[in-house]
Amino acid sequence: MPTHKGPWLLVVDIALPLGLFYGLRALGASDLTALLVGVVPGLISSAVSLARTRRTDLVGMAVVLSMVASSVVALVGGDARLLLVRNAWISLPFAGITLWSLRHPQPLTYVVTLAMMPRRARVMEQLWETNARFRDAWKWITVWWGIATIIDGVVRVVVAYRLPISVVPATDPIITILTIVVLQVPTIVLLRRSGTWHRVFAPRRPTVGWVTDDYVSQQRMRELIDGGAATPMLAGMEVGPTFYDERWWYVPAEAAEDADYQQADEAKAARFDSLRRRSEAADRVQAELDGRR
Repeated sequence: MPTHKGPWLLVVDIALPLGLFYGLRALGASDLTALLVGVVPGLISSAVSLARTRRTDLVGMAVVLSMVASSVVALVGGDARLLLVRNAWISLPFAGITLWSLRHPQPLTYVVTLAMMPRRARVMEQLWETNARFRDAWKWITVWWGIATIIDGVVRVVVAYRLPISVVPATDPIITILTIVVLQVPTIVLLRRSGTWHRVFAPRRPTVGWVTDDYVSQQRMRELIDGGAATPMLAGMEVGPTFYDERWWYVPAEAAEDADYQQADEAKAARFDSLRRRSEAADRVQAELDGRR
Protein backbone atom coordinates (compact mmCIF):
# COMPACT_ATOMS: atom_id res chain seq x y z
CA MET A 1 0.00 0.00 0.00
CA PRO A 2 1.19 3.52 -0.62
CA THR A 3 2.52 5.47 2.29
CA HIS A 4 3.65 8.98 3.08
CA LYS A 5 6.41 7.92 5.49
CA GLY A 6 9.08 8.03 2.80
CA PRO A 7 12.56 6.64 3.65
CA TRP A 8 11.53 6.00 7.25
CA LEU A 9 9.32 3.17 5.98
CA LEU A 10 12.44 1.20 5.09
CA VAL A 11 14.01 1.77 8.49
CA VAL A 12 11.15 1.72 11.01
CA ASP A 13 8.66 -0.62 9.34
CA ILE A 14 11.04 -3.06 7.64
CA ALA A 15 14.71 -2.96 8.71
CA LEU A 16 14.19 -2.41 12.45
CA PRO A 17 11.58 -5.18 12.97
CA LEU A 18 13.74 -7.62 11.01
CA GLY A 19 16.83 -6.61 12.99
CA LEU A 20 15.01 -7.04 16.29
CA PHE A 21 13.57 -10.42 15.28
CA TYR A 22 16.83 -11.98 14.14
CA GLY A 23 18.84 -10.25 16.87
CA LEU A 24 16.59 -11.51 19.68
CA ARG A 25 16.50 -15.02 18.23
CA ALA A 26 20.29 -15.03 18.15
CA LEU A 27 20.24 -14.12 21.84
CA GLY A 28 17.99 -17.09 22.56
CA ALA A 29 14.52 -15.48 22.60
CA SER A 30 11.58 -17.53 21.36
CA ASP A 31 10.07 -16.92 17.93
CA LEU A 32 6.90 -15.50 19.48
CA THR A 33 8.80 -13.10 21.76
CA ALA A 34 11.02 -11.90 18.92
CA LEU A 35 8.00 -11.31 16.65
CA LEU A 36 6.07 -9.46 19.37
CA VAL A 37 8.99 -7.13 20.03
CA GLY A 38 9.33 -6.57 16.27
CA VAL A 39 5.78 -5.22 16.18
CA VAL A 40 6.64 -2.38 18.59
CA PRO A 41 8.52 -0.08 16.10
CA GLY A 42 5.56 -0.14 13.74
CA LEU A 43 3.16 0.80 16.53
CA ILE A 44 5.40 3.64 17.67
CA SER A 45 5.80 4.87 14.08
CA SER A 46 2.03 4.91 13.57
CA ALA A 47 1.45 6.70 16.89
CA VAL A 48 4.04 9.37 16.06
CA SER A 49 2.55 9.84 12.58
CA LEU A 50 -0.92 10.26 14.06
CA ALA A 51 0.34 12.77 16.64
CA ARG A 52 2.20 14.82 14.03
CA THR A 53 -0.53 14.94 11.39
CA ARG A 54 -3.42 15.05 13.90
CA ARG A 55 -5.68 13.22 11.51
CA THR A 56 -6.91 9.66 11.17
CA ASP A 57 -5.32 7.65 8.38
CA LEU A 58 -7.71 4.77 7.62
CA VAL A 59 -4.97 2.64 6.11
CA GLY A 60 -2.67 3.38 9.02
CA MET A 61 -5.39 2.56 11.51
CA ALA A 62 -6.05 -0.74 9.76
CA VAL A 63 -2.35 -1.60 10.05
CA VAL A 64 -2.30 -0.73 13.75
CA LEU A 65 -5.44 -2.75 14.47
CA SER A 66 -4.04 -5.75 12.63
CA MET A 67 -0.80 -5.51 14.63
CA VAL A 68 -2.61 -5.32 17.94
CA ALA A 69 -5.20 -7.99 17.11
CA SER A 70 -2.67 -10.46 15.72
CA SER A 71 -0.36 -9.90 18.69
CA VAL A 72 -3.16 -10.58 21.16
CA VAL A 73 -4.32 -13.69 19.29
CA ALA A 74 -0.77 -15.02 18.96
CA LEU A 75 -0.03 -14.32 22.62
CA VAL A 76 -3.21 -16.03 23.81
CA GLY A 77 -2.80 -18.98 21.43
CA GLY A 78 0.94 -19.23 21.91
CA ASP A 79 1.44 -19.70 18.16
CA ALA A 80 4.00 -17.47 16.45
CA ARG A 81 2.54 -18.23 13.02
CA LEU A 82 -0.66 -16.40 13.95
CA LEU A 83 1.47 -13.27 14.17
CA LEU A 84 3.22 -14.00 10.88
CA VAL A 85 -0.05 -13.79 8.93
CA ARG A 86 -1.00 -10.36 10.29
CA ASN A 87 -0.50 -8.69 6.89
CA ALA A 88 -2.97 -11.16 5.39
CA TRP A 89 -5.46 -9.78 7.91
CA ILE A 90 -5.07 -6.48 6.05
CA SER A 91 -4.83 -7.78 2.47
CA LEU A 92 -7.90 -10.01 2.44
CA PRO A 93 -10.38 -7.53 4.03
CA PHE A 94 -8.89 -4.76 1.88
CA ALA A 95 -9.50 -6.90 -1.23
CA GLY A 96 -13.11 -7.45 -0.21
CA ILE A 97 -13.69 -3.75 0.45
CA THR A 98 -11.99 -2.86 -2.84
CA LEU A 99 -14.23 -5.11 -4.91
CA TRP A 100 -17.34 -4.14 -2.95
CA SER A 101 -16.61 -0.47 -3.72
CA LEU A 102 -17.47 -1.18 -7.38
CA ARG A 103 -21.10 -0.97 -6.30
CA HIS A 104 -20.58 2.70 -5.43
CA PRO A 105 -20.31 5.63 -7.86
CA GLN A 106 -16.57 6.02 -7.21
CA PRO A 107 -14.43 2.90 -6.64
CA LEU A 108 -11.96 2.72 -3.78
CA THR A 109 -8.79 2.92 -5.87
CA TYR A 110 -9.93 6.23 -7.37
CA VAL A 111 -10.94 7.64 -3.98
CA VAL A 112 -7.65 6.63 -2.34
CA THR A 113 -5.56 8.01 -5.22
CA LEU A 114 -7.54 11.24 -5.12
CA ALA A 115 -6.82 11.62 -1.39
CA MET A 116 -3.13 10.84 -1.80
CA MET A 117 -2.61 13.27 -4.68
CA PRO A 118 -4.28 16.53 -3.60
CA ARG A 119 -2.40 18.56 -6.22
CA ARG A 120 -3.95 16.42 -8.95
CA ALA A 121 -7.39 16.25 -7.36
CA ARG A 122 -8.83 18.98 -9.56
CA VAL A 123 -7.65 17.26 -12.75
CA MET A 124 -8.97 13.89 -11.61
CA GLU A 125 -12.32 15.27 -10.52
CA GLN A 126 -12.85 17.03 -13.86
CA LEU A 127 -11.83 13.92 -15.77
CA TRP A 128 -14.23 11.84 -13.68
CA GLU A 129 -17.09 14.18 -14.50
CA THR A 130 -16.36 14.53 -18.21
CA ASN A 131 -14.49 11.44 -19.42
CA ALA A 132 -16.23 8.05 -19.54
CA ARG A 133 -13.01 6.25 -20.52
CA PHE A 134 -11.32 7.63 -17.40
CA ARG A 135 -14.16 6.33 -15.21
CA ASP A 136 -14.09 2.90 -16.88
CA ALA A 137 -10.30 2.71 -16.42
CA TRP A 138 -10.59 3.19 -12.65
CA LYS A 139 -13.32 0.58 -12.40
CA TRP A 140 -11.10 -2.00 -14.09
CA ILE A 141 -8.11 -0.88 -12.04
CA THR A 142 -10.20 -1.59 -8.96
CA VAL A 143 -11.05 -5.07 -10.22
CA TRP A 144 -7.39 -5.91 -10.79
CA TRP A 145 -6.34 -4.42 -7.45
CA GLY A 146 -8.95 -6.54 -5.69
CA ILE A 147 -7.80 -9.73 -7.42
CA ALA A 148 -4.10 -9.01 -6.83
CA THR A 149 -4.69 -8.24 -3.16
CA ILE A 150 -6.56 -11.52 -2.68
CA ILE A 151 -3.58 -13.34 -4.19
CA ASP A 152 -1.27 -11.34 -1.91
CA GLY A 153 -3.22 -12.43 1.18
CA VAL A 154 -3.34 -16.08 0.15
CA VAL A 155 0.40 -16.13 -0.61
CA ARG A 156 1.15 -14.66 2.83
CA VAL A 157 -0.91 -17.34 4.58
CA VAL A 158 0.73 -20.15 2.57
CA VAL A 159 4.23 -18.77 3.19
CA ALA A 160 3.55 -18.29 6.91
CA TYR A 161 2.49 -21.92 7.39
CA ARG A 162 4.71 -23.70 4.86
CA LEU A 163 8.13 -22.11 5.40
CA PRO A 164 10.24 -22.21 8.58
CA ILE A 165 9.34 -19.43 11.01
CA SER A 166 12.89 -18.07 10.82
CA VAL A 167 12.50 -17.45 7.08
CA VAL A 168 9.00 -15.93 6.93
CA PRO A 169 9.77 -12.40 8.29
CA ALA A 170 12.37 -11.88 5.55
CA THR A 171 9.83 -12.80 2.85
CA ASP A 172 7.24 -10.27 4.04
CA PRO A 173 8.85 -7.10 2.57
CA ILE A 174 9.59 -9.03 -0.64
CA ILE A 175 5.92 -9.95 -1.04
CA THR A 176 4.91 -6.36 -0.29
CA ILE A 177 7.27 -4.90 -2.89
CA LEU A 178 6.25 -7.45 -5.52
CA THR A 179 2.56 -6.73 -4.91
CA ILE A 180 3.09 -2.97 -5.23
CA VAL A 181 5.09 -3.41 -8.45
CA VAL A 182 2.53 -5.79 -9.95
CA LEU A 183 -0.33 -3.42 -9.11
CA GLN A 184 1.31 -0.62 -11.09
CA VAL A 185 0.92 -2.60 -14.33
CA PRO A 186 -2.90 -2.47 -14.69
CA THR A 187 -2.92 1.09 -13.37
CA ILE A 188 -0.47 2.33 -15.99
CA VAL A 189 -1.82 0.25 -18.88
CA LEU A 190 -5.49 1.08 -18.32
CA LEU A 191 -4.93 4.82 -17.81
CA ARG A 192 -2.68 5.00 -20.86
CA ARG A 193 -5.33 3.22 -22.95
CA SER A 194 -7.89 5.73 -21.73
CA GLY A 195 -5.65 8.55 -22.94
CA THR A 196 -5.57 10.22 -19.52
CA TRP A 197 -2.31 8.98 -17.94
CA HIS A 198 -0.27 12.06 -18.86
CA ARG A 199 -2.95 14.40 -17.52
CA VAL A 200 -2.93 12.78 -14.08
CA PHE A 201 0.58 11.50 -13.46
CA ALA A 202 2.91 13.27 -15.90
CA PRO A 203 5.04 16.06 -14.36
CA ARG A 204 3.35 19.41 -14.65
CA ARG A 205 5.47 21.72 -16.80
CA PRO A 206 4.58 25.37 -16.22
CA THR A 207 4.76 27.63 -19.26
CA VAL A 208 3.80 31.27 -19.71
CA GLY A 209 1.46 33.17 -17.40
CA TRP A 210 -1.59 31.22 -16.29
CA VAL A 211 -0.87 28.26 -18.52
CA THR A 212 0.18 24.71 -17.64
CA ASP A 213 0.15 21.44 -19.54
CA ASP A 214 -3.30 20.80 -18.10
CA TYR A 215 -5.03 24.17 -17.78
CA VAL A 216 -5.31 27.65 -19.26
CA SER A 217 -7.14 30.29 -17.27
CA GLN A 218 -9.97 32.13 -19.01
CA GLN A 219 -8.13 35.41 -18.61
CA ARG A 220 -5.00 34.03 -20.22
CA MET A 221 -6.99 32.40 -23.04
CA ARG A 222 -8.65 35.75 -23.85
CA GLU A 223 -5.19 37.30 -24.07
CA LEU A 224 -4.02 34.51 -26.36
CA ILE A 225 -7.09 34.96 -28.57
CA ASP A 226 -6.62 38.74 -28.70
CA GLY A 227 -2.96 38.22 -29.63
CA GLY A 228 -3.82 35.75 -32.38
CA ALA A 229 -2.08 32.78 -30.70
CA ALA A 230 -5.38 30.99 -30.05
CA THR A 231 -8.40 30.62 -32.30
CA PRO A 232 -11.93 30.13 -30.96
CA MET A 233 -14.19 27.80 -32.88
CA LEU A 234 -16.89 30.48 -33.04
CA ALA A 235 -15.76 34.09 -33.27
CA GLY A 236 -17.27 36.29 -30.58
CA MET A 237 -18.14 33.36 -28.30
CA GLU A 238 -17.17 34.34 -24.76
CA VAL A 239 -16.19 30.82 -23.61
CA GLY A 240 -16.08 27.98 -26.11
CA PRO A 241 -13.80 25.39 -27.73
CA THR A 242 -10.55 27.09 -28.63
CA PHE A 243 -7.55 25.87 -30.64
CA TYR A 244 -4.21 26.73 -29.05
CA ASP A 245 -0.74 25.17 -29.20
CA GLU A 246 -1.93 22.50 -31.67
CA ARG A 247 -4.57 21.31 -29.19
CA TRP A 248 -8.22 21.92 -28.42
CA TRP A 249 -9.15 23.46 -25.08
CA TYR A 250 -12.59 23.84 -23.58
CA VAL A 251 -14.45 24.67 -20.37
CA PRO A 252 -16.78 21.83 -19.28
CA ALA A 253 -20.44 22.83 -19.42
CA GLU A 254 -21.02 21.83 -15.80
CA ALA A 255 -17.94 23.67 -14.49
CA ALA A 256 -18.01 26.97 -12.61
CA GLU A 257 -18.30 30.16 -14.65
CA ASP A 258 -14.66 31.09 -13.99
CA ALA A 259 -13.29 27.56 -14.45
CA ASP A 260 -10.08 27.08 -16.41
CA TYR A 261 -9.92 25.73 -19.92
CA GLN A 262 -8.74 22.12 -19.99
CA GLN A 263 -7.37 19.96 -22.74
CA ALA A 264 -9.84 18.01 -24.82
CA ASP A 265 -9.34 14.26 -24.94
CA GLU A 266 -9.04 12.45 -28.28
CA ALA A 267 -12.79 11.95 -28.70
CA LYS A 268 -13.66 15.57 -27.93
CA ALA A 269 -10.79 16.86 -30.09
CA ALA A 270 -12.09 14.84 -33.06
CA ARG A 271 -15.58 16.21 -32.46
CA PHE A 272 -14.28 19.79 -32.28
CA ASP A 273 -12.32 19.26 -35.51
CA SER A 274 -15.52 18.09 -37.20
CA LEU A 275 -17.52 21.03 -35.86
CA ARG A 276 -14.84 23.47 -37.01
CA ARG A 277 -14.90 22.04 -40.54
CA ARG A 278 -18.68 22.41 -40.61
CA SER A 279 -18.43 25.96 -39.31
CA GLU A 280 -15.86 26.85 -41.97
CA ALA A 281 -18.02 25.29 -44.66
CA ALA A 282 -21.04 27.28 -43.45
CA ASP A 283 -18.95 30.47 -43.49
CA ARG A 284 -17.91 29.82 -47.08
CA VAL A 285 -21.51 29.26 -48.15
CA GLN A 286 -22.59 32.44 -46.38
CA ALA A 287 -19.77 34.38 -48.02
CA GLU A 288 -20.88 33.16 -51.45
CA LEU A 289 -24.48 34.13 -50.72
CA ASP A 290 -23.37 37.55 -49.51
CA GLY A 291 -21.32 37.98 -52.70
CA ARG A 292 -24.36 37.31 -54.89
CA ARG A 293 -26.32 39.99 -53.18
